[in-house]
Amino acid sequence: MAEEKERALHEKHRARMKERVERDGLESLAEHEALEYLLFLAIPRQDTNALAHRLILHFGDFCRVMEAEPQELMQVKGIGPKSAQLICTVMAFGRYYGIKKRKQRVALDETRHATEYVKPLFLGCQNELLYLILLDDRCRPLRDLRIAEGVPNRVQIDTRRLLRDVARTEATCGILAHNHPTGLAIPSEADLIATVGIMRALDPLGVSIIDHIIVAGEETCSMRERGCLPDLRGGNEILHAASFR
Repeated sequence: MAEEKERALHEKHRARMKERVERDGLESLAEHEALEYLLFLAIPRQDTNALAHRLILHFGDFCRVMEAEPQELMQVKGIGPKSAQLICTVMAFGRYYGIKKRKQRVALDETRHATEYVKPLFLGCQNELLYLILLDDRCRPLRDLRIAEGVPNRVQIDTRRLLRDVARTEATCGILAHNHPTGLAIPSEADLIATVGIMRALDPLGVSIIDHIIVAGEETCSMRERGCLPDLRGGNEILHAASFR
């Protein structure tokens, strides 16, 4: 009898919240309420309010919850594989939407256009990712090639695979882009060294790197605009290293 009464209370609470969202939108909800509402989908017959509060307490805020990996989410009592997968899938769909919303055939020869193009690739990503945006001779994107993934501040590049994938396209130039999940949108000396290595690897294929963009949340930095994009001619990449110290 008590369980039936509690279930009825939960159903009424959920009905009121759904009415509120339909009337005022998701933005009317507090952070824990938004998580509670989302978890309705994975946990249809239990109170998710306390669970939402535990998630906020564990991670600090709504955004960090949504950006967490499944293994991290399941460290919170009450979060199982289904709930963790739901949260991660929502973020993945948000990233997918942002990528598909881009204007695919806009030339990326201007920093503004290039930055707008690469930012959706890193939405909610906590690991460092490195992409090579392959472009045709009019600087229009051909393919977004993920060439490395690692823990924050460290990635490893499979050069052989990179060359094989680039050779299969008709690219003549490209833009590198990577994220700093826990840092600032400022190029490091390690970023310079990685850029030089990739440039040297691609040079025999006739593919040049025209920029390297760093993304840290909403902040971005273009190496080309900053004046520190390496130039392989005459060993100038050594001179540019001074600007990182």
